[in-house]
Amino acid sequence: MRKGHMSRTFPALAGTVACAFILSGCAGAGEVAAPSGGASTSSSPANCVGLTCIETVNVTDAGNPPDADTGRGSVDHDFAIGSGEVTVGQYLDFLNAVATVPASPAVEALWSADMQETKGYVSAGLIARTGAGTSSGPYAYTEIPDPVLGADSSRRGILNISWFSAARFANWLHNGATPTADTETGAYTLDGATSGVITKNPDAAWWIPTEDEWYKAAYYDPTKPGDNTYWLYPTKSDELPADDPFPGGANSANFDGAMPEGQKITPTGAYTSSVSHYGTYDQAGLLWEWNDAVYTDFEDAPVTRGMRGGSWSLGMINASKFGPRDYEPTYDDDDTGFRLATNPR
Repeated sequence: MRKGHMSRTFPALAGTVACAFILSGCAGAGEVAAPSGGASTSSSPANCVGLTCIETVNVTDAGNPPDADTGRGSVDHDFAIGSGEVTVGQYLDFLNAVATVPASPAVEALWSADMQETKGYVSAGLIARTGAGTSSGPYAYTEIPDPVLGADSSRRGILNISWFSAARFANWLHNGATPTADTETGAYTLDGATSGVITKNPDAAWWIPTEDEWYKAAYYDPTKPGDNTYWLYPTKSDELPADDPFPGGANSANFDGAMPEGQKITPTGAYTSSVSHYGTYDQAGLLWEWNDAVYTDFEDAPVTRGMRGGSWSLGMINASKFGPRDYEPTYDDDDTGFRLATNPR
């Protein structure tokens, strides 16, 4: 569980990008219910990239003004963002495609023992690994089912994800999401890197969203009454969401210890009536999500990357637009996940 991180750094604004949610399997497998509760009708159809199917919602209204309270959220182009976070099922496909015989320590690190031996109060585990990781004894990755969720276990958000793991997943998608798709080039030129601050390539097909894109998808609503067209919470509300077990109501989320012990990691989109204006789920809770913001130290050296959204863990304020965090890109924890970005369809 995350300890409070109040690094004395300040963000450098990054270029704009887009987001997308990936569904496990191909069309019809592991699908999340269509947005309800007054969401925009700008959703895109599911599409498959290699081994993975992707469902996105379009975020329109290019050139929108920034939030008067924070200066964040203005994006000069339309883009697409995932309706939820990357799931256990999707990440399992990724691991079995690229990490059965890891080509480098960086690929080996895509799986963490904490994914299998998750703290008991969080979950009974998500992804197990067997084998030796050699050509004669390759690794095999399997889902650890949740006894309560059953078939919905694969829709749980994947946790213990570093920024580098998210970037390699983006590269895999960029390169076609096949068993031979490269993890080291594409959206990000990583070349085995496991430290440092690396920025997105201009021709990226999938990538980690900028802070402004993530923020706009979560909080912006051009139909909101009043002078400020940004909600305080990603549930289309200025009131604190209820920390109820899913599916909850129209303003509820998996945050601040809402779920019972051992059941903290809910399926993405489980709070079916709590969506942003554009139709995203779980931007208030479930897992902290990486964004592509770069934070610098007092000597203006880039050191950390941004996170937003809060998580299943304690901390009410973190679900609001006033709750950003930043961590070194190697950081991962049992409340850290991600969603990715792409062009609109």
